[in-house]
Amino acid sequence: MIYLLPQIQDFTANKLLDLFIEKSSVGKFNPEYKERFYTATGGQRIPIDYLLDLRRSILNCANKYNFPNKQKSFLDFEYEVAEIFFNWPYLWIDQNNKEPNGEALRNNFWSYITIILMPDIAVWRWPIPSENASKKSWEVRMKGGGTRNTFQRIFRRLISFDKGKEYQLHERLNLIKGLNEDEFQAIIERTSVSSCSKLSILLAEEIISRKKLNMQTDKVKQDIYRNSIIDLTAYGKVQSFDLLEDIELKELIAKVFELKESEILELKNL
Repeated sequence: MIYLLPQIQDFTANKLLDLFIEKSSVGKFNPEYKERFYTATGGQRIPIDYLLDLRRSILNCANKYNFPNKQKSFLDFEYEVAEIFFNWPYLWIDQNNKEPNGEALRNNFWSYITIILMPDIAVWRWPIPSENASKKSWEVRMKGGGTRNTFQRIFRRLISFDKGKEYQLHERLNLIKGLNEDEFQAIIERTSVSSCSKLSILLAEEIISRKKLNMQTDKVKQDIYRNSIIDLTAYGKVQSFDLLEDIELKELIAKVFELKESEILELKNL
């Protein structure tokens, strides 16, 4: 069953974020915050207990990773959150194929999840800035908007990097475990790339396979995949990736990466 999911408007999100900064705290947890709303269509609102179950699962996961104390890396934590979202049925139309429902694609829902349901976990991941510091980069981690929100970006990884129901869960989601934050962003922030799951998966596999090249620094590897993805984005404007067979697309990606690698290494040697 597809339930209506709670949301908050941007002006509500902005008001609460300003309050977080002013108080240097997220305050008391209140999942039934009075300014939440639901899409004005026919449908049943999700029971609050289901939302509390989601929070409980993610909070238990955070506790395993030293919440609320500082953490050096959040990659393993975020992979486990991805598994939790994967198994939470109220984000999906089809549990097997993992097609997201319309409610889960609403930015205002992810604002609710981050600012109302799990603000303490969100600010553990992205700490509240001081009143004198810039808050712009922090706000995009809190407000729903696609590629940078604390939890929505993890959900986006599932959409882009799920290898399909023919795989066991660990292998099905292993690309999410194999990429770091910058590698995720390089793919997901380009809609023309991330909207094609086949392309996203093959790009992730190429990036991960190149991590084994010990003769290259991390900076060189980063320059190669960033510039290769830019070139592929331009290529996609004249050729639909969906029309290519998997083997053709895999060969194209390898060729673009190899060409960019040669260009970058040649420039470094000048």
